[in-house]
Amino acid sequence: MLPDHMPRQNASPSSLPHQAKSALAALCLASACAPALAAPGCLDTALQSPSPARALAMATFATQEHEAFGGQTMDAEGRMTTDGDSEAEDTRRTVPGLAPWERVVGYWQAVDPLLPSRVRYGGLRPAYRQLLMQSLNEASAARLQGMGVGPDEGLDSPELRAVDVALKRVAVIDTPWSAAFISWLARQAGLAGDEFVFSEAHVDYAGAAWQAGIEEQAGRPTRYALRACDLTRTPPRVGDLVCQARGAGADLDTFDKIGEVLATRPTGGDALPMHCDVVVAVDATGFDTIGGNVLQSVTRRRLDFAPGTRWLDPSYLPEGCTPGAAGCIDRHMSRQPWSLLLQWR
Repeated sequence: MLPDHMPRQNASPSSLPHQAKSALAALCLASACAPALAAPGCLDTALQSPSPARALAMATFATQEHEAFGGQTMDAEGRMTTDGDSEAEDTRRTVPGLAPWERVVGYWQAVDPLLPSRVRYGGLRPAYRQLLMQSLNEASAARLQGMGVGPDEGLDSPELRAVDVALKRVAVIDTPWSAAFISWLARQAGLAGDEFVFSEAHVDYAGAAWQAGIEEQAGRPTRYALRACDLTRTPPRVGDLVCQARGAGADLDTFDKIGEVLATRPTGGDALPMHCDVVVAVDATGFDTIGGNVLQSVTRRRLDFAPGTRWLDPSYLPEGCTPGAAGCIDRHMSRQPWSLLLQWR
């Protein structure tokens, strides 16, 4: 059950009255926001173009997965208000239905059917699920009996199945899957390989969106579905992705800083810890997003606009204000360097 303040209907800036669009454009010009956009169409698209059908489909699939995971939700201050199912649980909310760990394994199919593979056990390097199962299959009862071993030796099929499930559940826990979730949503929405980079790393598809913006600026055609925009200066629409650098990459806390990396990094290049959510609803005071592997679940969060604007409230940003200071709202778990908007073109 969503809190009362969560929006019930999707809306986008394109549904604003003409007067509101004009006022927003004037506000943007007054704040000199246009030069910071990576692609020239960011603001025009946000204000004038409705979300494409596939963007809406992506948001719909995200909402369905959120519900299937039990509806875990964070409010506008970054506090969990509803807890859902964890990634490794075997809970099935419908019969027949998939358990959370099975859903996560399914997300990985959008990237690589062999993933997730890592199984951490305390060693210097992780073991790999497929190799472990290969070794166990060597000890199956059927194989050993074929070699003349007694009938009571070896692992039976149910035992092998149980071990296979256990290894998959461990691999789900040990392998970050938030980018696989976004990649799965993109495939479900019908995107092809030249329209989206299906990857286990958010930075790969974000970098491709940055390059698409460069192609647009140069007047060259591109089939890529997304462009990179400055989230602090571009209103999001339903289906757009909002992103932030995190962990070791948290010093890349502005659009310009993260853009310097995206502009030169090749797909599959050096790691850059990032996270992206898909926007699933927008209203006059803020927007809702859904992301995978957020607190080990598919989680919906509320992000507020600054009062009277369509821009993300600065209190979410590390440099926006000092928690505890007068007038500064503590955003708790949602206080992150949100800077990048991947906008549907």
